[in-house]
Amino acid sequence: MLYELNEVPWQVVDLYIAERPRSNLARLLVAGLSQTTVDDDPVPLQPWRTWPTFHTSQFTDEHNSFELGQDPATFRGVTIWDAVEAAGRSVGLFGPLQSWPARAFAAGGFFVPDTFSHTAETFPAGLRRFQQFNITMTRENTFSSHVDPGSRQLLTTGVDLLRRGLTPSSFAALSAQLVNERRDGRYRGQRSTMQVLPSFDLYWRLHLQHQPDLSVFFTNHVAGMMHRYWGDWVPEYAATEDYVPDPVFRRFVPTAMDMADRQLGRIRAYVDRHPGTVLVVAASMGQGPIPYRHLDHTFVLEAPDRLLDQLGLGTAEAGLAMYPRISLAFDSAAGAEAAVAIIGSVEGDGCGPMFRDFTVNGRTVSFEINFDRPDAKADEKLSFLHRDGVRVTLEASDLGIAVRRRTGGGNTAYHIPEGMLLAYGAGIAADSSRRRVDILDVAPSLLANVLGVEPPSSMRGTASLFN
Repeated sequence: MLYELNEVPWQVVDLYIAERPRSNLARLLVAGLSQTTVDDDPVPLQPWRTWPTFHTSQFTDEHNSFELGQDPATFRGVTIWDAVEAAGRSVGLFGPLQSWPARAFAAGGFFVPDTFSHTAETFPAGLRRFQQFNITMTRENTFSSHVDPGSRQLLTTGVDLLRRGLTPSSFAALSAQLVNERRDGRYRGQRSTMQVLPSFDLYWRLHLQHQPDLSVFFTNHVAGMMHRYWGDWVPEYAATEDYVPDPVFRRFVPTAMDMADRQLGRIRAYVDRHPGTVLVVAASMGQGPIPYRHLDHTFVLEAPDRLLDQLGLGTAEAGLAMYPRISLAFDSAAGAEAAVAIIGSVEGDGCGPMFRDFTVNGRTVSFEINFDRPDAKADEKLSFLHRDGVRVTLEASDLGIAVRRRTGGGNTAYHIPEGMLLAYGAGIAADSSRRRVDILDVAPSLLANVLGVEPPSSMRGTASLFN
């Protein structure tokens, strides 16, 4: 059982255990194996790159997963679940990054792709409504939690969740979140963490029903809180940065960790009742503090179709990506290549390009909006080179670009190569050393030494862990 706790480093685990010495994590650390994975990929670290590295034992230039929203036909490498399925074993997946499209596994199991999927297909198909709700929430709150979910959608999704396994404690937590948001708008910053509650409840019911040989659950809910609110929780941050911690924001990271801890408690109890089971808790990389730069509001591309129309680029499918990244899929690879120069020509008077850091993968163009603009204005004049070759000037809003406030302000933490790896269960000896290990060694070790499956020849690492 692989619980993918995205980007959570040992420092956060230690701070959490100091506050919760009787937590499930604290118990797992005493009885389990603790190591530190290191991702030395020369490509800048992003979770949509590091998790495929974790899953395939290849760096980004080999597995080619550069961007969210990228055409999966351009991905390479054999994942852990591909190898397990090829060995005739059952697989259950719930949310691993870059796992779309869903498919029925040959030996049984379940498949609910990540919430950045292009479509809402799931196996079993009964989870499609929930997956569509997840995708909608991801799309509407990519930048910040300023969009209120419609009451009709909440009602229909809520009824469906109750039928499919939402627990009373999760229902209570979701209700409390809605109340807190109405009482104090700062709690909107915590909204994205709520998705993990119904997700895990549904995953857990599927796991108990199918009990697959490989069972994977992914969550980003702690990582999202760390990026913005690390400085509100970690005591020494304010001592070194010009930053004033907020008492409401201070609870967001430990509250997110509480959610993960309760879920790990359910898994730990299951492992104890099933002696042949191993639990692995992992982060494909970590986070650490960064210098604080205040960011109250900035540019957000809210209407990609309007941008494409004004630039004369026709239509493209807007994929889901994590802010400030943007992903557009064109009709052809040639169309994608041609769009780069046109989109890259958009610039403000004296403030440089509006879009930057372009990558092209097949039909997909991915790029970043200039978010580092505290003086951003929706009526700012932007000039660009139209596809017809004419230079045009319009306001930012005419190009589908809005200015939005960001709950919690600027980020206080960002990616580091060191991740966390914790193993507990059958055949795992207690080891608190936190020895540094190569992330490339994790996938072949899980296959060979935990699942008894021969690692594919494409995996670069060695089966040196969990012996």
